[in-house]
Amino acid sequence: MANIISPVNSLQLLVQEEVASLQLTQYPMVNRLAKKVTSQQVIKWNVNLGGAGATGELTTASVSSFSDDDYVSAILPIGGARTRHSFQLQKEDIAQAKVAGKGALRDLFASDINSGIRVILEALSTKVYTGTGIAADGGVIGLVTAAAATGAYAGLDPATYTAWASYVNTNGTNRALTTDLMYATEVGIARKGGNYTAIYCSPEIAVKYKNLFAAQLSITNQLPAGQADISYTGLTFSGRPIIQDIYCPANTLYFVDENEVALYSFAQNNSQDRQGLQFSIGELPSDNPDAEKYVVYTKAQLQLKNRAKGVAVLDKITQ
Repeated sequence: MANIISPVNSLQLLVQEEVASLQLTQYPMVNRLAKKVTSQQVIKWNVNLGGAGATGELTTASVSSFSDDDYVSAILPIGGARTRHSFQLQKEDIAQAKVAGKGALRDLFASDINSGIRVILEALSTKVYTGTGIAADGGVIGLVTAAAATGAYAGLDPATYTAWASYVNTNGTNRALTTDLMYATEVGIARKGGNYTAIYCSPEIAVKYKNLFAAQLSITNQLPAGQADISYTGLTFSGRPIIQDIYCPANTLYFVDENEVALYSFAQNNSQDRQGLQFSIGELPSDNPDAEKYVVYTKAQLQLKNRAKGVAVLDKITQ
């Protein structure tokens, strides 16, 4: 009986299994952010930058002045660049695996598929912070650019639209993490009318927070007899989780309103949804008759819907 499933479609099934088996908690921001799918090469949304005003006056006064909020379009590109992994298999290995059985053949491909998904998620987890939109970053514009206090983002420049700038608490040199700095950032967010649902930082900064907490509080040991544990099972600040992310840039804490941030991926005729992300797989032409070449990739973009209210930055912190 003929096999009606093409090799590429069969590999798509493997992609589904391998993505499902990966520990996405190893990629905190990619895991936690809302996932959205588009097939348009621009992500476009309207931003309310304010501008309307209210006037106090006598009831006998004529209404002679008018004002409206300034709605402008924010635009991000997607689909023009990709984050890709490619691999090659020798036909001799495939033939041997077929003889050994279906399980061996599956394992032969699954090993490369698993590696591909893993390195793609690792790259994407880095670029959601540091990406500048260039092809080498898979086109992703990350938080370092998106949450800056200056410079254009999504086609809008705070030099023109003063309300389009994140709160950034920075310094000329690195400084110790203090409660005053944490509270100052919280106040800065409130002054912009924003909120935050989580704080992302490197593991080294998380340790600094643990030390800061230990210095502020006398801890009563409630552990069973013979058990010692001076660390913490979880970290929070003002009731929000502090998330250790090995991909987060050094010396920096990001106060993120996850309702204002989304991770888009591009859907096309050879992509399928895998836990919210679109992954594509294709077979490449081979210049070696004894080799098969395949590619796995995704086309992603990070959207910060409201730059001023979605993310605040506390940086220049000593690790």
